[in-house]
Amino acid sequence: MIKREKFWRQPGWLFCLLLPLFHFASVKLTFFCAVTPENAVVVWLPNAVLLAALLRFRGQRAPLLAALTFTSDVLANLNAFPWYEAVLLSAVNLLEVTITYQLMRRSGASPRLHRLKDLGQFILAGPVFGAMLAGLLAAAVLQQVGGATTSYLTLARVWWFGDGLGLLIYTPLLLAYTQSQHQRPKLTRWDDAALATTLLLAVAVLSAHGGEIDGVSVTPTLLLPAVAVIAFRFGVRLTTLLVALISLSTAMMMTTGLKPFGDVPIHLEVVRAQEFILTLCIIGIGFAVVLSELQTRERELESRVRERTRELEQSNSRLADISATDGLTGIANRRRFDETLAAEWSRARRNKQPLMLALLDVDLFKQYNDCYGHQSGDDALRAVANELARQMRRGSDFVARYGGEEFAVIAQSANEEDALAMAESICAAIAALNLPHATSPFNVLTASIGVALITPGEQHSIPSLIKTADVALYRAKQLGRNRVEQADVTSVA
Repeated sequence: MIKREKFWRQPGWLFCLLLPLFHFASVKLTFFCAVTPENAVVVWLPNAVLLAALLRFRGQRAPLLAALTFTSDVLANLNAFPWYEAVLLSAVNLLEVTITYQLMRRSGASPRLHRLKDLGQFILAGPVFGAMLAGLLAAAVLQQVGGATTSYLTLARVWWFGDGLGLLIYTPLLLAYTQSQHQRPKLTRWDDAALATTLLLAVAVLSAHGGEIDGVSVTPTLLLPAVAVIAFRFGVRLTTLLVALISLSTAMMMTTGLKPFGDVPIHLEVVRAQEFILTLCIIGIGFAVVLSELQTRERELESRVRERTRELEQSNSRLADISATDGLTGIANRRRFDETLAAEWSRARRNKQPLMLALLDVDLFKQYNDCYGHQSGDDALRAVANELARQMRRGSDFVARYGGEEFAVIAQSANEEDALAMAESICAAIAALNLPHATSPFNVLTASIGVALITPGEQHSIPSLIKTADVALYRAKQLGRNRVEQADVTSVA
């Protein structure tokens, strides 16, 4: 089974097989529905088949597609014209499509026709210019080769209007149903009522003879307001289908002698039918495209708003990170420390788990700055901070710059042994950095650490915990530095 996306990616063998068959069927449908007994063509659909294919595939394999539809056109016209005339008229049709496609390509119009600008460029390129040029050429062929007795301008006008309306009706329909649908309309009761009303009006119009029922005027014009409502509610797809069905039904009423526009001469009836179909296309397809463009712009605006919101959230997040980060060392600052300690304190208290707080002070740091300079002092603090961050083994472990040359560590520890082991490891790791310190008794940069471990209760407080850890740190410095001292937590209240 060929997937839809792959089928419409490029004109493969299956598409090339189906294209001439569909084109041939479109010719026969036109002869059946839209050609009056007097051989007046109301709309000519087949040219839209090749044009839609070229637009959909952006000109891929254009010579092959043109050859296939040209052959189909000649074969389908053999019953109505001699072979040489059928060849010439098919060449005129091919020229019309080629000119229309090239004009649209040069104008940069989107083949989806989902914007009013694209639809306007399509109308100018195809129904106006391409079909008019084809009408002038075809009228010459019909007179000079086919021996037609109708005036040249009349032949040109009939061909022009028929081809132009065929392109206007059929091309948007084919393009709409070969593109993916972004959003399916959600039907409401009002939508059901609109569809039912349109169906009833269509039945009434199709049942009328001579444009009236029991003396009441019932012409296809009654369907115009209903088509406008459908265009606003159901989008391009259903609207193009509805326009095509109404147009072909109107043409078929003329071919069967129902005279939908009243008892008027055939040439006037054809003109009225074409005027009606043109109005129908403008109201139906035009309104649907306008609404589609508005919806597209709304989606783009919503996308931009979401993108801007995401960028703003990222900026706010970066600002929050910056405000919580120490500018020198790159680790958390005092503000972040206070927030984290409060959160960890609440969690430990709620879960009745021990909480460790360690305060670290770089030994003899003032002397280090005096000896090596402040730049080297800053480098030393960064090195200590990096080593502290590396020593944080678990996701819940936290390190921050407490102030100056002081740092703080918060961790969930199972017991005193674990807390002291972690602090001893940090102390040894800083000494192992081997940062020279000529004025230190250890000859390298070291740190002293005070550790407090507590299971928070009602009688405990955060300020007392910090003070207790600070007392332990002071004792470590008094006892010779480069060591760990554990606090007496009985005083944390």
